[in-house]
Amino acid sequence: MTKIYLAKTKIKPLDIDANRQKADAEIKKAVARGAKIIAFPVGFLTGTDLGILADKDYFAEIYNETVLKLSAENKGIVILADCRDTDFAARFYLNGELLDLGDSDGLEIDGCRIRAYDLAEMMALDTYTMCENGFELPDCMILTESAPVVAGQRALLKKLLEKIHRSTGATVIANLGGRGFTSHPYVYMPCAAVIDEDIDIFTRTEKEYFESESVYEITTGVNGTGEYEWRDGGELEFSESYNKNPLIPTDVDEKEYCLDLFGLQTKALADRLSNIGCKSAVVAVSGGLDSALALLVTVNAFDSLGLDRRGIHPVSMPGFGTSSTTKNLGRQLIESLGFEFKTIDITKACAQALADIGHDGVTPDVTFENVQARMRTVNGLNMANALGGLFIGTGDLSEEALGFATYGGDRLASYNVNSSVSKTVIRTMLPYVVGLSNLSAAAERINGILNIPVSPELVPHGGEILQKTEEILAPYKLIDFYIYCFAVAGISPSEMTAKAKEVFGEEFADEYLKEKAEMFCRKFISGRFKRSCSPEGAITTHARLIGADKNIPSDSSMGFFAKALNR
Repeated sequence: MTKIYLAKTKIKPLDIDANRQKADAEIKKAVARGAKIIAFPVGFLTGTDLGILADKDYFAEIYNETVLKLSAENKGIVILADCRDTDFAARFYLNGELLDLGDSDGLEIDGCRIRAYDLAEMMALDTYTMCENGFELPDCMILTESAPVVAGQRALLKKLLEKIHRSTGATVIANLGGRGFTSHPYVYMPCAAVIDEDIDIFTRTEKEYFESESVYEITTGVNGTGEYEWRDGGELEFSESYNKNPLIPTDVDEKEYCLDLFGLQTKALADRLSNIGCKSAVVAVSGGLDSALALLVTVNAFDSLGLDRRGIHPVSMPGFGTSSTTKNLGRQLIESLGFEFKTIDITKACAQALADIGHDGVTPDVTFENVQARMRTVNGLNMANALGGLFIGTGDLSEEALGFATYGGDRLASYNVNSSVSKTVIRTMLPYVVGLSNLSAAAERINGILNIPVSPELVPHGGEILQKTEEILAPYKLIDFYIYCFAVAGISPSEMTAKAKEVFGEEFADEYLKEKAEMFCRKFISGRFKRSCSPEGAITTHARLIGADKNIPSDSSMGFFAKALNR
């Protein structure tokens, strides 16, 4: 029997000296509690988002030297930590030396055989091959990782760890780091897991991670089924699923997925606020879905950090097209969460801006519409500057995909919390979100927002909602279905329409589905220049439009896609 200690620290990216001191303090705690092994998550000295440093030899040299010194200064305890080469690799250190275990059965200590893995190695694990090659199955398998996560992915990880335990009989331990890592373009959620015959621990939140036990006793006696076989390795991926809401994976319970997603949005914003020492935020609340979720994320982030909610400044900015319905819903939502309702009427400023460029101030053209979005952004950014805070972006994935947003307007913010969350997912998750105790006061108001049509509200209307986005573009369930097909599943435009017929054939005509697929492709291309100026924000779902692999020049021809649609 031996004791393993899971080290839990909050790191500051690239501050190797400060992070080393925190690691040393964790080692001292481990020794005091009788642990023989201390397991650090990957990147515990610097973080893992290295950018230009990733392939630099001098970075690897400094990193590895620091780990060796840390081990040399803490003799008698085995340290499971990173050895930096072309990537981070988990290795065992003792008394200032890297233990050369080669292709052995792992480290043996106090009669317990222990092996360390990263996620790719664990996913490629094949117990049959291990036995055929003469390897003894370990008593304990330790996963150390600090990889970005998306909503629902940790549920797949838990299933993987449980399957490995059943097959090998080994105690499976995971220590996943990430607290203090950067919050763009990824979000990291630390996680501790211990799975054996008597223990089933898998933390879901950062709070659970730091409140969970750190020391675990490992005993010998492997007795698994030997049935586990996973040959491909790689990443945890959701099963392909074409249905009316495919952006919520079928592999995970819907409520669990939605609350996990909300937790990651909260974590990303909380990390950004914490990393830059910010205690103030401005949220423009329109009375619609996106700004409602953004406000709830902001409130939850402040609550999780123990910050005073008075640092949050929700503001309504009615313009030419604002209806009394959405303005009242925005007011009610703001007040239900304990905030004073503040307004900045932008009509005079917009009228002046239009007059300055010779616009008649009446014709409801694209200039008339966009000046309102830009004025709201100017005010939001200026307010944030005056308060020393962040202006929280609200734009969602559905808008990003089609470019249905104003360049220089609602495309801009200090930090966006909704950028990888689609409109249909927001609609699905909001009822679960307001089931949380600290947000339940907003439940009735959210229900009201869910029952009104989505609208940009940019043209005069006599007080009611005139513009309806789903009549202008297409139903969001269809837009989001095409996002899944195109950006997640990666199928061709003709396959998109075929899949849409299978799912929506009884609801929409074939020609309509093809017409909207063509519209999607055209707007996806032409809207690229707007995505190029997207504010920073974390990827929180498996659907994303961030990254070079998702780019396409915004001045590209539709010729190729027209051909692909008609195959």
